[in-house]
Amino acid sequence: MGERIKVLLVEDDGDSRELLAELLEPDFDVITAVDGVSGLQAFENDHPDVVITDESLPRMCGTALAQEVKNREPRTGVVLVSGYSNVDAGCCDEVLRKPVDVERLSDVIGRLGEAARH
Repeated sequence: MGERIKVLLVEDDGDSRELLAELLEPDFDVITAVDGVSGLQAFENDHPDVVITDESLPRMCGTALAQEVKNREPRTGVVLVSGYSNVDAGCCDEVLRKPVDVERLSDVIGRLGEAARH
């Protein structure tokens, strides 16, 4: 087996962030950030394969973060998680509605993570 897929999870709600990270950690290397600006810094520092971001974040919304990620590294997979139904997420590879189906999210991470490496 190769290296595990590295995931950056950007979520401002502490409980949601910790729970989702805990659920993903058995399968992926997970790093977290609390807002869009620190998420972009973590992206620059850690070069994850996949970024999962909430839309509603302080300091930079999820779609703006997704656009910045794609501008810097177009192959990085970006998953937008939102409670809103009408989000313009053209720069994202996948949009999942809250509450998140963790099994579906894991499948998406696996697919995008593999694609990011090739």
